[in-house]
Amino acid sequence: MRHVICVTGAMAAGKNAVSDILEKHGYACTDADKLVHQALADPAIQARVLAEFGKEAHSRGIQLTRADGSLDRRALGALLFSDKALLHRHEAILHPEVDARIDAFMEAHPEQDIVINATVLYKTPSMKKCSAILFVTAPLCVRFFRARRRDGMKSRHILARFWQQRNLFAKYKKTDADIYRVSNTGSIQALEKKIEAFLRRLDS
Repeated sequence: MRHVICVTGAMAAGKNAVSDILEKHGYACTDADKLVHQALADPAIQARVLAEFGKEAHSRGIQLTRADGSLDRRALGALLFSDKALLHRHEAILHPEVDARIDAFMEAHPEQDIVINATVLYKTPSMKKCSAILFVTAPLCVRFFRARRRDGMKSRHILARFWQQRNLFAKYKKTDADIYRVSNTGSIQALEKKIEAFLRRLDS
């Protein structure tokens, strides 16, 4: 039986580390965040996004394009995460594009088990393809300093993102997939042992 696993968790919990471990176990892994970036690099998608949000960005003093005319993703994020209605409109544009790319990835790896590394996959039709959810956790303080080192974001932006994701586990519990939690607080070797235990449970 082919496994399709959603690896998820809040910001800086360790989704990438878990996905890397699963890749070593033969899984083909795709990262939904990277698929979003690919979609936003498409000139046609950029044009739709700029047309959709240009007026709101201008009214709030946010410049959505860089000097070369390309979309500034960080500026777009500052706009979207300040207003849920705007975020929903953006997701209506991006989610079908990401779903199509996930489908293409799965078709390109027909003989392998699949990992979809994603924070909000529960919002998309691709969630229905997953038989299991691996929810990665870590204490808030650990995640905070990981995010500071990794992303160089301001503290208030990190905390705002944490607040937005506070009910993430509850959202995934509402799906039909089996859900497992793994704590990422120690060494990479300790995490590997936890993932190996998860895989044994999955195959039992």
